[in-house]
Amino acid sequence: MAVLVDTRSVPPGERFECWHEAASKIFFPLQIERSLAAPFFGRVLGHRLGPIQAFRVTGDPNTCIRTPRGIRQGDPEELQLHLVRRGNCRVSQQDRASALVPGDLTTQDTSRPYTIDIDEPFELIVFNFPKYLLGPHADHIRARTAMRIAGDSGLAARVGPFLTGLLDGLDEGSIAESDALTDSMVGLLRSLFSSGRPAVPSDPTALLLRRIHDYIEQHLADPGLGPEQIAGAHFISVRYVHKLFQREGASVSRFVQQRRLERCRRDLGDPTLAGHTIESICSAWGMTNPDHFSRVFRAAYGCPPREWRAHALGTGSGVHARSGPRAVRAGSGTVHAGKGPNRPAGGSWPP
Repeated sequence: MAVLVDTRSVPPGERFECWHEAASKIFFPLQIERSLAAPFFGRVLGHRLGPIQAFRVTGDPNTCIRTPRGIRQGDPEELQLHLVRRGNCRVSQQDRASALVPGDLTTQDTSRPYTIDIDEPFELIVFNFPKYLLGPHADHIRARTAMRIAGDSGLAARVGPFLTGLLDGLDEGSIAESDALTDSMVGLLRSLFSSGRPAVPSDPTALLLRRIHDYIEQHLADPGLGPEQIAGAHFISVRYVHKLFQREGASVSRFVQQRRLERCRRDLGDPTLAGHTIESICSAWGMTNPDHFSRVFRAAYGCPPREWRAHALGTGSGVHARSGPRAVRAGSGTVHAGKGPNRPAGGSWPP
C-alpha cells in the first residue's frame, strides 16, 4: 500500500496547504478550493497496474478545478475513470454536467478544463488510463466525459463492486501490482461506452500498436531502444513499425524521446533525487549524451534542465518553463507541506 499523501502527518494549520501542494506536485497542476476553515483531512493511496494507475482518495469537502492554465503547465494526457464510494458530488466538463451519488461512475479528460465539487466527506476510486492505450476509442470516451453512469443498473452495477474489490486487494496486499490486468481494464472501460459491442479490440493493428507502446514504456532505460529493437521484439519489420506510428502522426524516435523527456523532467523535480547529477538522471532513462539531452529538453520545455530543476525544487527564481509533454509527477511516499514527495511514479489526481 503506497500512501501518496496524508494530511494528518502535518500540523492542523498546514493541512489544506499540504493537500493543495500535493495535488500539483504528485500529479498535475490543479486549483483546489475549500469551504470549511476546520483542519483539512485528505489521503491518497496509489498503485500501478502497468501503464494504468489506481487511486483511493478520501477527504473533506473541496472543489477541484482543472484550469486552462494548469493544462498548459502540464498534461499527462489521460482519461480518468471515477467511482464514487462515499459522498455526493457534481462534475462538469465542456458543456456536460452531472450529479453523482455513491455507486455511480464517470470519466474526466485531463486535457480539458473540468470541475469536481464535493460538499461532504468523500471517498473516490480512480483509475487513470493513458489515452494511447485506448487508441481510436479515446475520442469516443472523451466526448462523453462528466456524464453519469448510474451504478445501480446495467454493466456499471457489476463494474463498481469489481473495482472496489480490486482496490481493496491492492491496499491489503492480497493482489499484486502487475501489468497483467492492463488489457482487461482497458476492455472494461471501453465496455462502459460500447453500447454492447465486445470489449476485445477488433482491430489487430490497434492492439499491436498498444502492445508496442507498453513495450516502449518498459524499456525506456535501455539506450538501444529504437525501431530495430521494437521490430525484433514483436516479430515485425522495421518498415512496418514506422508505418504503425505514421497512423499517429509521430515517428518512433520522436515518441521514444518524448517519453524519456517526461521521465527525466519528473525525476529532476523530485527532491529525493536532488543529490543525483543531471547527467545520471538522463542516462538512467537511456539518454546518454548530456549535450543532446540539454538541447532537446530546452526545445520541449522552454528552459535548460538545470533551470527547470532549480525552479521545481524551489532553489531558483524567475524561471518560467512552458508546457511540455507531461507534468512533473510524483509517487509513493507521504507528502508534507512545503516538501516534495518521494520517488515519482505518475498518476492523476481527483479532488
